[in-house]
Amino acid sequence: MVLVCFCGAYRKCGFLFKHDDKVAFNEKVEEKHKMVKLTKKTKIAIVAVVAIAVVLAVSIPYAAAQTAANNAACNIKTLHAKGYIYQKIGDNTLSYYKANLTLTAQPTDTSSPHKLFDVTGGTLVTADGATYKFSSGNGAVLTGRHSVLLQAQGTDVDGQAVTLKLAGQYGYSLLAGHVALKIGAKLQTEDGNYTLLMLAPI
Repeated sequence: MVLVCFCGAYRKCGFLFKHDDKVAFNEKVEEKHKMVKLTKKTKIAIVAVVAIAVVLAVSIPYAAAQTAANNAACNIKTLHAKGYIYQKIGDNTLSYYKANLTLTAQPTDTSSPHKLFDVTGGTLVTADGATYKFSSGNGAVLTGRHSVLLQAQGTDVDGQAVTLKLAGQYGYSLLAGHVALKIGAKLQTEDGNYTLLMLAPI
């Protein structure tokens, strides 16, 4: 209000302000306006930076977690083996059936000469209708010997505990016509022990 009165007074009575005073006054007003504009821009810039920081703070850990999860999923290996399961009955009797074995493994240490892994699941299904499910275990790939050793724990259809002890040798198989894992394993159950002879493509 005071500024308006002064400006009006200046227009009517030029002698109230000298020319130099008018210029200095206008410059101060313009400078004040520039400072106000700069402050607004600065506030906008600060808000934008904070918003970006918040987005990055949320998205980077999420992206890292997703990458880790994806990498873990990609590293899971599944073994599919086919062959026979044998059980010795008495001194001269041997029963056997066709069988399919599936095991999933998650690498835990690939930096050492022995590649370590955990068994995370699996099933053994035999032609006589028996099914065994494996839920845990561990093993190692002995790269220098081209061998695989593992032990897995699980249950049968009645919930009884079973243990699978497996040893395998990988290389070119004339029988399969390609690189394969030749498996010899022992299945320990409440009803006795079984022997598995199988072949798995790798």
